[in-house]
Amino acid sequence: MGLEEVVKFVMEKLKEALPPVENFGGEAIAWFDGVFQAALPWIIAAVALTVLFCLCRCCCGGGRRERMMRAPGRNITMRRSDFETNPQEYFRNLRKRP
Repeated sequence: MGLEEVVKFVMEKLKEALPPVENFGGEAIAWFDGVFQAALPWIIAAVALTVLFCLCRCCCGGGRRERMMRAPGRNITMRRSDFETNPQEYFRNLRKRP
């Protein structure tokens, strides 16, 4: 087997192997297109629910919880804003109760 015969053999094998590789991009695009068309309603529903959830949290105050703290002198929790507005009144009311 001479060099020319080896080169011809390799070229023939490459010609046999390259058509599927050349067409692989087209096949991959067709596969993704089919998957995307099948999943499109689910993608739209997920995006719509995400937008609705974000709007609800922003506009309706769904994400705003009062910050809580342990009440001084008691073993309960209370809203921090109630204590911070007038701590003197809180302690005055605390001493009034037995």
